Amino acid sequence: MRIKSLLLGTVAAAALAAPALAADLSYPVKAAPVAAYVPAFTWTGVYLGGNVGYGWGDGSAPWNNYLLYYYSGYDSVAANGGSNPTGWFGGAQIGYNYQLANNVVLGAEADFNFGSMTDRLNYTAIAAGDPTLQDTGSINTKIDSFGTVRARVGYSMDRFLPYVTGGLAWGNVKVSESFTSYADGALDGFGAASRSDTLWGWTLGGGVEYAITDNWTVKAEYLYIDLGDITWDGASGTKLDMSMSTLKAGVNYKF
Repeated sequence: MRIKSLLLGTVAAAALAAPALAADLSYPVKAAPVAAYVPAFTWTGVYLGGNVGYGWGDGSAPWNNYLLYYYSGYDSVAANGGSNPTGWFGGAQIGYNYQLANNVVLGAEADFNFGSMTDRLNYTAIAAGDPTLQDTGSINTKIDSFGTVRARVGYSMDRFLPYVTGGLAWGNVKVSESFTSYADGALDGFGAASRSDTLWGWTLGGGVEYAITDNWTVKAEYLYIDLGDITWDGASGTKLDMSMSTLKAGVNYKF
């Protein structure tokens, strides 16, 4: 009887210990899948794009001195207008950016733009003592193409890039004049002259760019461009100061 009780106790103890032993056994645990590495956005790379913008001249020209020089014997000379070409333009740009570890972005960009930025000065000169003798004319100033080659320095805020920029600038400038002479209300003569030149100067500005995808970016940019001056008339010493401001929006594709 005692032996039977001992056997039953041993079996019961073994039965109670089995779950605890099973709990202590280690089973292999399957590792959680590792997420694929997604690199942070970088501005490094070559890009190509297009732009549209508006430009306005803010130079100067001594047209009053010019007109008074040639019409010094006339009773009156009236003029209105100017020589600050204004208008729309469009173009293309290509560049390269390199983003440093501290998020500074160094780059270079070249652009070419074409359009029809124009301004006109109209004048009337009336002869002294005879108001029937008069000249009417106009002087047109036009920039039909211009471009820049610039360095860019910006600071990356992930997909947002504010930057400053500056470098060389060029522009094709044309100045033309036409006039008509009248005597007693009848045509008495006419004339015309023109001069074209490619001017070189400098530019300075800034902008902001935003990456809407890893490849496509949009930007807004302001540039001040100083092309120096063009000599219109040597005898009167008339020179036109050709400087202007441009504001443009663009889109780039980054390779």
